[in-house]
Amino acid sequence: SLNNAARLRPAGGDAAGCVAAEGRAVGSRRSGEVAAGGPSVIGSPTETAIFRACADVLGGISEVSRLRSDTGVVFEIPFNSENKWMLTIHPTDGMPGINEPYVAMIKGAPERVLALCNGDLSGARRRAAMRALEAQMAQGRRVLCAASRSITSAEAPAGGRFEGSSAEDCNFPLSGFTFLGFFCIEDPPKPGVADAVARARAAGVSVVMVTGDHPATARAIAGRLGILEDGGGCREGDMEAQSFESFSIIEGSQLDGMLPPDGDFAAAGASSPEARAFWRDAVVRTRVFARVSPLHKQVIVQAYQHFGANGLGDIVVMTGDGVNDAPALKQAEVGIAMGIRGTDVAKDAADIILLDDDFASAVVGIEQGRLASENLQKSIMYTLCSKLPQVAPAFGEVLGIPEALSSKQVLLIDIGTDIWTAVAYAAQPPERSLMSRAPRHPRAEKMANWRVFLYSYGYIGVMQTAFCWLMFFLVTPGIHGFLKNHRELPSGRDYTAEDELTHRRSTTVYYWTLVLGQIAAAICTTTKAQPVGGTSGYGLPNRLLNATLVVEAFFSLLVMGLPPLQALFDMAPLPLHSLILPGLALVGIFQIEEMRKKGSWFFTRV
Repeated sequence: SLNNAARLRPAGGDAAGCVAAEGRAVGSRRSGEVAAGGPSVIGSPTETAIFRACADVLGGISEVSRLRSDTGVVFEIPFNSENKWMLTIHPTDGMPGINEPYVAMIKGAPERVLALCNGDLSGARRRAAMRALEAQMAQGRRVLCAASRSITSAEAPAGGRFEGSSAEDCNFPLSGFTFLGFFCIEDPPKPGVADAVARARAAGVSVVMVTGDHPATARAIAGRLGILEDGGGCREGDMEAQSFESFSIIEGSQLDGMLPPDGDFAAAGASSPEARAFWRDAVVRTRVFARVSPLHKQVIVQAYQHFGANGLGDIVVMTGDGVNDAPALKQAEVGIAMGIRGTDVAKDAADIILLDDDFASAVVGIEQGRLASENLQKSIMYTLCSKLPQVAPAFGEVLGIPEALSSKQVLLIDIGTDIWTAVAYAAQPPERSLMSRAPRHPRAEKMANWRVFLYSYGYIGVMQTAFCWLMFFLVTPGIHGFLKNHRELPSGRDYTAEDELTHRRSTTVYYWTLVLGQIAAAICTTTKAQPVGGTSGYGLPNRLLNATLVVEAFFSLLVMGLPPLQALFDMAPLPLHSLILPGLALVGIFQIEEMRKKGSWFFTRV
């Protein structure tokens, strides 16, 4: 079909005979998709686009199929990442205007194919071709170059037994090709990808493009998606002048001298000081790696894992769909394969398969993963809050204060109420600022870190302890007389019946205050920064958590009110005011935490 390339229209209106077939949107069609009213075309998106472009020229898919069947293939060198081109050799029987026995067709990366063309592409014609090439790549199009060459009887191997896999080992000439033109394929990003990239960047995720495309094409696509901060602009005709001093774009050829000899940066002496300095800059500043090989992809992942995060190592997520992506997918902490166009090899190497092949879904997955981690941390924070007021009565006894909370009551709080509330955090919706915070690096900051302990033990726990003791001393009926009798009680003597009742009431008040304090802690720990109340507040959207809090309060009242349960858990009935006033713990802790979240004058300065 490339013999008919002269019938294609010139690219960009260039007058130098430079031609192109524009696949337009067809380049993004999935393999096997059936065109409206036409047969299916099975193959990669690039090959499908070229096939349909040729069909438009020749008069339909049936004409292309007839031409292909009439023109046999005697030898083929498939595309590979080293050559960056593919070649087929055909017998010329029946081809008009060709007297030689064979014709070779080649298509692939423009810079590789153009290097094999002879002197017919020189001077003004070469400049015109390069202008057309730059114009197409500046628009983000994937460009393939096509060329052909007749093979004479003297050049053909004996018996037509062609051999070889590259320009160095072929048994026939692989130079002197005649330039035919360019195939320019539009493979636009899916709707929503640019927004997904912006969301990822706002969440502290660095999005890096690693592609086999030409740097100019990669620059245009990356600029369109917001991966490059400068928009990826490239003036037509200025492709060669685009230096890589900013490190924002690096070409695969620049990586060849920077690869670790054993493929492992962690090995002693694995790379030179210059190479290590190069990679330290690259992982910070580079946003596009273009014209890379499968080995390059794996090494790039290793570089981020070794040099990223100031030497701590980045957590790398790699997406890919081809066989060549498998090593990098395996190397990354999380490998994501495309479910629709991904190969079986890529899917086997990946940890996750993206069913819709949409990058935006990966960002949603990041949000869900971050939410799960956040909710688990909040559950830990809530659970730890009650530990300080639970242990405080033991220190109180050292100071001569009667036991304020029995071991049965501690177990009642931990097992009877707290455990169910802690589980309910799994259903907590995200805060407004979830995807605008820097990610937590698991090697630098553990889930249960000093901030969690400070919040639970040194902040909420302190307030709970203060309210528990306050209610213990102020709300318990007859507490002052009981304390006096307790101090004067001779060693080995038991409490009187009245003192025993007061003691049980005091532990009941302490227990009830702590339960209400834990309800306040549960509400407060639903958010880290967003206020719960107010017109723009987070509210109480977790119905499961709300239900557990209601059940927790009801269950505690049931234990304090039913005589059999009172006797079992060392409790006693309380007057109405002793049930209502501990509610100050709930209101007080909640209001103080709301003041912190709203950035009040006092807490902002503290």
